[in-house]
Amino acid sequence: MSDLLNRETRRAAARAPRASTGPTPDQSRMLAAVAFKTSGLVVVIATTLALVTLVAANSDLTGTLGAIAGSWFAVHLVPLSIGGTSLGVAPLLPTLIIGWSVARTVHHAVDSDTDRRVLRWVFAASMAGPLAVTAIALAVAKDASTVIGLSSPNALVAFSWVAGVHAAASGTGLLFACWDSVVIHRGLPDWVRALVAPFVRALSILAAGGAAVVLLALLVSWETAGALLESGGDVVGMLGLTVLSVLYLPNIVIGALAMATGSTAGFGEASVSLFSTTGGPLPPLPILAVLPEGSAQTIWVVMLVVPIGAGLLLGRDCAIRSADIQVAVSSVWVVAAAAGALAALLGYAAGGNLGTFGTVEVTVWSFGLLTFAWLAVVGSASAAFVVWRRAEPEPTRDDPAPTPVPVAELAIEPAPSEPDPSEPDPSETAPSESEDDEQTEVVEDVVEAEVVDDVPAEMPAAEEPDAIVEAATAEPLDAEVVAPPGDRDGPAR
Repeated sequence: MSDLLNRETRRAAARAPRASTGPTPDQSRMLAAVAFKTSGLVVVIATTLALVTLVAANSDLTGTLGAIAGSWFAVHLVPLSIGGTSLGVAPLLPTLIIGWSVARTVHHAVDSDTDRRVLRWVFAASMAGPLAVTAIALAVAKDASTVIGLSSPNALVAFSWVAGVHAAASGTGLLFACWDSVVIHRGLPDWVRALVAPFVRALSILAAGGAAVVLLALLVSWETAGALLESGGDVVGMLGLTVLSVLYLPNIVIGALAMATGSTAGFGEASVSLFSTTGGPLPPLPILAVLPEGSAQTIWVVMLVVPIGAGLLLGRDCAIRSADIQVAVSSVWVVAAAAGALAALLGYAAGGNLGTFGTVEVTVWSFGLLTFAWLAVVGSASAAFVVWRRAEPEPTRDDPAPTPVPVAELAIEPAPSEPDPSEPDPSETAPSESEDDEQTEVVEDVVEAEVVDDVPAEMPAAEEPDAIVEAATAEPLDAEVVAPPGDRDGPAR
């Protein structure tokens, strides 16, 4: 009987629908978009530019596929070798645009309520698509190397750069999309969430300061930039030089920022810093007119306002979010360390080998270290000052002791007692003047009382004797009648 029941149970379980462990059709379409949307756009744009360039140069289309593959590697900062000349300085602007596109696509594909399994699928898709395109580009570049002078790059280096760019962009998109679930639901400390805004603002100030330095230098050397632009010859050449200058603008901004922090930016034999310059040959690129033609000037020290200003605002932001000076200073140092590491990474990505012109680079270690130092030192001082100013002022002196209340003697007249029936009616018998004086002489009992300052404003200063008598007769009080000094023996019987 038990075997029969077990057999029926297994059949029922086999007939029951099993829960699907794979993505649904909608999720599959979403993952495909995450994997190939940005990569497809890059390939389409690279194809268009390659065709336009070859047609404008009246060249055949033999090297079209090689040019597309080379463009894919260039926008991902992969070093190339063209005609035996190493090209390791890739423009950063296309890379930043690709990163922004990937992060935006991933951000729209998920939200804070997305299951963790789907999050893993999205991240894997964002990596799988670009890596697949990279593998195809490596094969195309190897095949095109027999036709044109493009050499296939090292596969490990190519995969590493592509994976790094897309992993950073995809991780950023996932982090901002699932910020609440990651920080709040996972129980991460609140200071992690509080440091995002100061970190972003510090980076924005540094980037804006570097761009301002480049703009001022370009305005000062505008004639040199115009002469380099005219070296392009016709309109197509001048347009090409302009486009190249715009693409390499982030590289120049990073070099200017490194110079503003006190580090050194080098272009082959030429180098420039706040305190010294060295000349050397430069390619005819209009944006390179920002490099100084003479020796270092004392006025260049003004560029230190960029890291100092970023440090001041960083300290203020951290102090506003915490009233404890230790927490504020610790937050400043954490943000400064992250900014220094990112500065060193960007400085490394912005440089590379440029064939006969030598190596284009910033001194990576000094750039990262000086960025950290400026933000940490100036930010700590700013945070301490803001916390000190926001603290409640302590009392400078103690409150004055209360003035002792004087003790006064108050004379309280006893209330008259009820008339004795045995005595004659005072209305019928008019007392003499001497008797009236004897009756008014009463021994006053002295009572010690405390003077109260809160005296009603409506209380009269003094009451008439008749009013006192009327008040006493209206509400009789229990009081002991004290005989006058002359009548100690008591009333006559």
